[in-house]
Amino acid sequence: MSTPLVKAASSGFHDASAYDAHRPSYTDAAVNAFLGHLNALDAATDGKQIPQKIVEIGAGTGKFTKVLSRKAMQAAAKGSGQSIEILAVEPHEQMRAQLSAKNLPHVTVVDGHGANLSMVDDNSADAVIVAQAFHWFANYEALKEIHRVLKPGSFVGVIWNIEDYNKPAAWPAKADWEQGLNDIIYSLALDGSPRFRDGQWQRAFDAVAVPDAIANRPALYSPLADDRVYWTVQLTPEALWNRLLTLSQIANLPETGPNDEQEAVAGSTAQPTSRATVRRRFDAVLARDDVKRNDKGEVTIHALTFFAWAQKLAV
Repeated sequence: MSTPLVKAASSGFHDASAYDAHRPSYTDAAVNAFLGHLNALDAATDGKQIPQKIVEIGAGTGKFTKVLSRKAMQAAAKGSGQSIEILAVEPHEQMRAQLSAKNLPHVTVVDGHGANLSMVDDNSADAVIVAQAFHWFANYEALKEIHRVLKPGSFVGVIWNIEDYNKPAAWPAKADWEQGLNDIIYSLALDGSPRFRDGQWQRAFDAVAVPDAIANRPALYSPLADDRVYWTVQLTPEALWNRLLTLSQIANLPETGPNDEQEAVAGSTAQPTSRATVRRRFDAVLARDDVKRNDKGEVTIHALTFFAWAQKLAV
């Protein structure tokens, strides 16, 4: 049995096809740097053994799994003769179905969760990867379970694509209008769900990088290291709106609400209670004079890929 999903994730990601269609993939620069820190796949050269088993937790519809599959095929084509297995673990039924339907080479899709990897043997994984998901299960139980399945000295890595509209509040936006979109995101009601921007995921790693004498827990990992790769993407306003609709805080709102007229007043900072209100505020930001468009009417979205890694310690 896998650990039950957080309610916001279960309902917010019910339209798995929309998530698959509108969420961004990962740049080659970010992927190569990330896998290099994990000593994974084609990063393992110069006589080093290519890792044979990678466990990806929270694989979703396979945005990062597709990248791993492609890298595995490239590594296998080098003639190493090794069998490379990617175990894609995903608890959300609709997302798991989307991923399974892709029939990705070297990939086995299973039901599971960060705190329950019972299908993986002790000390068997060459790397554990969590893409765009660790904030949903950033706790001691998951990190202990990941520690169990990792081979001695191997790495766990976490990675996120973060657009400026969904960045942590302390990070500066590259454009004022993108900060306007970020302000809309922060005006939404808190639903108690963890997110990358709240930093709780990092505190979970910090807690297991040192011994806990009170709880009689040893340190499980080396201190977390991190890096980032910056990138941009051009999107039409409608494509950008579709991307925002994959955020659970917006996806879980009703289409319309009883306070839509009050919330539609120009300059209103009232908490949006419907997707219609969020859309009106979105349209107002996109109508600003400082929004630059190309010949196709697309706007430039600034973003970065943030990734971090830690090494398993002996206990």
